[in-house]
Amino acid sequence: MLISIDRSSDAPIYRQIVERFQEAIAGGRLPPGAQLPTVRQLADGLGVTRLTVQSAYAELQSGGWVEATVGRGTFVSEQVQVRPHWSSAEQDVTPAVVIGDILQMGQAQSMRSMASASPDAALFPAGEFWSCLNEQQQHTMILTGYAPAQGDAGLRIELAAFLAERGIAASAEQIIVTSGVTQGLTLAAQALAQPGDAVLVEQPTYVGFLHVLRAQGLKPIPVPIDRDGPLPDAIERLATLHRARFLYTIPSFQNPTGYVIAPERRTRLLELASTLGFYVIEDDIYSLMAYDGPPPLPLKAGDDSDRVIYLNSFSKSLMPGLRLGMMVAPPALHERLISLRIAADLGSPLLLQRTLAAFLRRGEHRRHVRKVVPIYRERRNAALHALDAHMPPDVTWTRPAGGFCCWLTLPRRSGIGEIHRLALAQGWAFAPGSVFLAENDGEHHLRICFGNLPVDGIRRGLEILGQVVRDYLAMRPPLHEPVANWTPLV
Repeated sequence: MLISIDRSSDAPIYRQIVERFQEAIAGGRLPPGAQLPTVRQLADGLGVTRLTVQSAYAELQSGGWVEATVGRGTFVSEQVQVRPHWSSAEQDVTPAVVIGDILQMGQAQSMRSMASASPDAALFPAGEFWSCLNEQQQHTMILTGYAPAQGDAGLRIELAAFLAERGIAASAEQIIVTSGVTQGLTLAAQALAQPGDAVLVEQPTYVGFLHVLRAQGLKPIPVPIDRDGPLPDAIERLATLHRARFLYTIPSFQNPTGYVIAPERRTRLLELASTLGFYVIEDDIYSLMAYDGPPPLPLKAGDDSDRVIYLNSFSKSLMPGLRLGMMVAPPALHERLISLRIAADLGSPLLLQRTLAAFLRRGEHRRHVRKVVPIYRERRNAALHALDAHMPPDVTWTRPAGGFCCWLTLPRRSGIGEIHRLALAQGWAFAPGSVFLAENDGEHHLRICFGNLPVDGIRRGLEILGQVVRDYLAMRPPLHEPVANWTPLV
């Protein structure tokens, strides 16, 4: 096979070779068991040193992409190939399918993914975290048992201090520990609504919560948003018309757009919740990943009427696999939520709760956030520069000031929903935008995530996506259809 390299690129040549083979393997052009060229063959063909090729092959082998046998050669690993379900045109692209594929790709070496809004595992502070874990050895007898359903008291004390820094005055007794934000969303929806009830969601919004709502038989009503957040007039009209039980919002660096609700709209939203009697479920999970200024204060910090259920976790600022989050709810809902938590899974593992408490108490989380924010800022900048460089003029995207996502809008063309599948054929995964919409207006959006790849990977992925988009648009005439009035402004 032919491998191309760009000698004008800032990326080292060995890294370019690694990327090209990864794309070929992920795209199926090099299937499991296929033999790679010998070091000598590839070095001669590319005009590079054998050491350069050896370095590339060594990285591919250490990542599990290839296997090398002395005397036989280097072969694509038999375990490496993973094809997302959404790669098939026959498979319905639903929230459940996309979530499942994203989770699967997180464990697969074979896919270059910009589909997951996740932090980079390579940045995880392993030494500091394991030190906090080892500290728990002296308490083994206690840690083998169940934790209180509300959460370990020691962790809740540390979470109260964490929330105080976010402008939220909550005692340890007011905090409920959850298995991440998604469980908090599930519990809140169960506490506030019954099957058939209408609830308001931003359009677009977090795909996981749309899945939760549909699983509980709730009806999501889309609220139009622009770069300043959900439109207050639409909230008032829709909440009244549908007697909405609650509104779900990600006010800071929203997933998938990266938008931040403007201060005046935050005030108006709280006023509407108080006046019309609906609750607000606030997902604050991305707020610490702020690149152009300090993190915005949460809605809960200004909640004088006790209408906000506040949710946060450490999935974006530390590690998704920790599955520990927090909930602060109005007093009237507190016991109901604890009862639902008991019914769900009794409680979170005590060992991890105590470890996280030690991590917070030592100040390790604060230091980690200060370390990684500049790195993610660089990656955000690289993504925006690559989109500027490689996308055709009639493609638009958001320019997030934080978080891990931007929202790309394609021109309307026949079959434009195939773009994400065409990118998969090139070995790159991007989340199809239709699953982030409570009311679908077509398949002309993609979510671009930049958190879990280095800068050279981001540039390469968006270069390939840009070429896929250009090639597709060149073959399809424009469609003359009205644009739905909730399409985000960019």
